[in-house]
Amino acid sequence: MAAKKRPTQETPARPQHGGRSVHRVVFVTGKGGVGKSAVAAATALQMARQGQRVLLVELGSRSFYGPLLGLQVGSDAVPWRPGVTIARWDVESSLREYLGHYLVFKLAAEKILNNTIMKALVAAAPSLAELALLGRVMAPMRHAWYRRDVDVVVVDAYATGQFMALLRAPRGLAQTAASGPMHSQSVGLTRLLSDAAICEYRLVTLAEELPIAEACEMAAGILAETGVAPRVYCNRMLDLAAWLPALPATDLAAPFVAAMVRIAAHQHEGLAALDALGRSRAGPVCRLPLVPTLDAGAMLEALTDALDAAAGVSA
Repeated sequence: MAAKKRPTQETPARPQHGGRSVHRVVFVTGKGGVGKSAVAAATALQMARQGQRVLLVELGSRSFYGPLLGLQVGSDAVPWRPGVTIARWDVESSLREYLGHYLVFKLAAEKILNNTIMKALVAAAPSLAELALLGRVMAPMRHAWYRRDVDVVVVDAYATGQFMALLRAPRGLAQTAASGPMHSQSVGLTRLLSDAAICEYRLVTLAEELPIAEACEMAAGILAETGVAPRVYCNRMLDLAAWLPALPATDLAAPFVAAMVRIAAHQHEGLAALDALGRSRAGPVCRLPLVPTLDAGAMLEALTDALDAAAGVSA
């Protein structure tokens, strides 16, 4: 299925950092099971519709997008849709790049960094893994020689608590390491994560009690750590007609319709609670629909349409 494009929408200008034009970074996070990865993929399509070149990055040792989209996703980016490539970055490959390039012993890195040494390094400095991943995401901003030919990197990031550990790692290491390369990298990453012109945070939740409570706590945590208020997306919302016919109890569809009405009412209560609990956020909660299809491409296009609508883009 070809990616849709909105020719009437202006392509956003690239931000400036250190006198150079750099790409933006959009982190997508949320509690496990809320549809975070699907929203991240739809975000990548949304940016591509604007005429931007997008790299969609998933973090971790296993690929979600590979089986879903029928792609061989690895450390090197592979094409998916026009304007969108996908890569998977794990701790090991990111740590090799970080230690080899940033800490300046590139020639020795491949010889000495076997799996045993990697595990020992991460155990000795737990935040080093997070620093390596963030360093890889932000490399073009930190080093003029590091080229990445995209306008936006969309990061399908870790869920909730693990994502907050990722965000807090640079500040913690900067306080631990008073000088040297790790201190310099940590301070630089902390500043970049707090730059709203470069970094955007998208927080996905469901209109249910536990995801809402966790989303509100996480929204406050992101704002406190970075100074950037995340955009909140309430996923899988039912969109029922305002008026539904009253079905007789003998109708086979009656129990199903009644159940959908109850779920929709519960979701609206949850959405109101999310608004009430999240006053510190900037802007309203964006609603994303439940898409009743097993076709991954159709589902992602529908979510992208909803993201466009939430952003005020006419379909």
